[in-house]
Amino acid sequence: MERLKATANQTAVYHHDMLHHLNMIDGFLHTDNPEQASEYIHRIREDLSAISVHRYCENEAMNLLCSSFAEKAEAMEVKLTMEVSLPKELPLSDTELCSVVSNGLENALHAVESLEKNRRWAQFSCRIRSNNLLLEIKNPYKGKLRMQDGVPLSARENHGYGCHSIQTIARQNRGHCLFEPKDGVFTLRVALPLTEK
Repeated sequence: MERLKATANQTAVYHHDMLHHLNMIDGFLHTDNPEQASEYIHRIREDLSAISVHRYCENEAMNLLCSSFAEKAEAMEVKLTMEVSLPKELPLSDTELCSVVSNGLENALHAVESLEKNRRWAQFSCRIRSNNLLLEIKNPYKGKLRMQDGVPLSARENHGYGCHSIQTIARQNRGHCLFEPKDGVFTLRVALPLTEK
């Protein structure tokens, strides 16, 4: 939310300054300096790209989550690919959506942060099919994962609650979740029916 607020403020500043930018470009063109005008336009485009919140879908909560994790992945040098297609409104609450996505992506980034650079990747997809929200997260991992009742056990103290949170939300919404480690790749799949509770 802080990032969205900062973006809104910066966008307002750019909107306010647009007349000045246009006057500057007009000045370059009138003094026969098209190269400087082109360079100035290029700098404005870069500035605008840097402050823009990338839109992954129509759903604002998901856009903010994806933007946040895209920044986190970039800082960790993790290649995170996201394919998201959600409508503006969902019968699922924003808090439940946030818990499932955040816990899943947080676990994926943590799993790959100590891997070799070429194995530091994660894939996230989320879409609606047959009135179900389908979510899938894949990432490589190292070592052997211990599972208990279909849920991975964390080797770290005071960790491992994220998977249980995902499982609880899936059950409360009459949905399903699957945690599957196979051939060095961990896959989380969640299916939630999108009917009013």
